[in-house]
Amino acid sequence: MVTEELGIKEKILAQMGQLLVFNIHQVSHAFGRKANRNLTKSGFSLQLEQLPILFVVNCSTDGLLSQQDIANVLHRDKSGIQRSIRTLERDGYLRIMPDSTDRRKNLIQLTPAGKVIIEKVIATAKDLDREVTNQLSAEEVESLIRILGKISKLLEC
Repeated sequence: MVTEELGIKEKILAQMGQLLVFNIHQVSHAFGRKANRNLTKSGFSLQLEQLPILFVVNCSTDGLLSQQDIANVLHRDKSGIQRSIRTLERDGYLRIMPDSTDRRKNLIQLTPAGKVIIEKVIATAKDLDREVTNQLSAEEVESLIRILGKISKLLEC
């Protein structure tokens, strides 16, 4: 079975290994898996996919955003955001409050525990970045960041 899996992976790489979309996807998933393992090892009850929500709420000027505002900023569907928000609330990182002017809306606020976890997660992410970038030259890191930024801008159109 292991030999068959290796054969399948080799065939996939032969067919798709030269495609940029495939390579970026593979790297993204590998980074995500590694980041989630590191978060778990560090004692966090978070997944990488939840972090952008914490960062968006943390960066809001008044500290209160609606679920729709968060979904709009992250370009994700509101129902997916809502599931993550409920989990983050359960874990004590976010607070959900009814909007006093619009009862159909909930406002999301970072808790003190959420603020602390952001700092810890940033430190963990920097460690992972260093683990990878230490294997690259400064020029390679600079080029990679520049190229990824350029690709990101091209795809936003």
